[in-house]
Amino acid sequence: MRTPPLIIQGIRYWATLSIIALIRFLPYPIVTALFRFLAALAFLVDPYHRKVAAVQMRAGLCIGTARLHVLKVFMNQADILVDAVRYAYLSDEQIRKKLRVEGKENLEEALASGRGLMMITGHIGNWEILSHIPRVTGTQFCVMADVRKDPKLEAIVDNIRSRSGATILPPKGKALMLIRELKKGRTIGIIVDNRGEEKDGLLCDVLGMPAPTNPAPAFIAVKGNALVLPVYIVKQRDGYCIRFTKAVDAASFGIGQEAVQGLSDFMQSWVSSVVRMYPDQWFWLYSRWLKRTDMRRIIREGLDFREYVIDHYKMIMAGRSGVTDHTES
Repeated sequence: MRTPPLIIQGIRYWATLSIIALIRFLPYPIVTALFRFLAALAFLVDPYHRKVAAVQMRAGLCIGTARLHVLKVFMNQADILVDAVRYAYLSDEQIRKKLRVEGKENLEEALASGRGLMMITGHIGNWEILSHIPRVTGTQFCVMADVRKDPKLEAIVDNIRSRSGATILPPKGKALMLIRELKKGRTIGIIVDNRGEEKDGLLCDVLGMPAPTNPAPAFIAVKGNALVLPVYIVKQRDGYCIRFTKAVDAASFGIGQEAVQGLSDFMQSWVSSVVRMYPDQWFWLYSRWLKRTDMRRIIREGLDFREYVIDHYKMIMAGRSGVTDHTES
């Protein structure tokens, strides 16, 4: 007999509350060790994501073996969960002791312009904690977040997110809402290293390989006449370090599709540079370059990942060129 959805929602709700309570009230060294142990178990029993991370790391970092790196990536997911919950319940004074800020002058210079500001980041370190920037710098900004279908689970997530100080916008309106915020001279935050749809036709170099890239971040920045400020967060022994780098002007990349491509190239190049510095803190478990069906084929048949990616997108681009030439003739 099929379990009623309300029962499933109830189980999820109480299980999530129990996990949050465990994370909040157990001593930090104990809860960290516990969840890292669970992450190590996941490393052993989840061959698909283990292999996804391994083949991408070997190709993207040009290394021979990646097993230890992949284990660290799994354990980093444990740190993300534990710290995202723990930091949400810290006082402002406590969180300022845990989050060190570098390059704050770059943030202040961008804000002083009075222009709309897009803070960009990737799935590096504990990106969830970046939402606490208002608590450590006083800078207000908004982000857009998906809404879960389970209302009880959404209430829990919303409660944790609301503690960060960032304004959470609903997903309705998406790009237009963020463009309006930028045109009003406000600050938004957005993650830029998601895989795009091949039909979007936007390919960027990511760690030496072509990758389909979501055009929305660059499109929003260009349409909103924004300054683009890269920021990332990495875990250190006693907490985290937030680093702001110098902002670039979206208008300097031109107009239209040329600007979207150029700015997207800049964004992905910046992400790649940070990944090379902190390879174990990027979300390699996500298939960045290819769809799951292609990734499963590579794993199943033992194909060369880099060669497959390059040839795959060469064929796609050649096909598009052929269609264009035929249309023009």
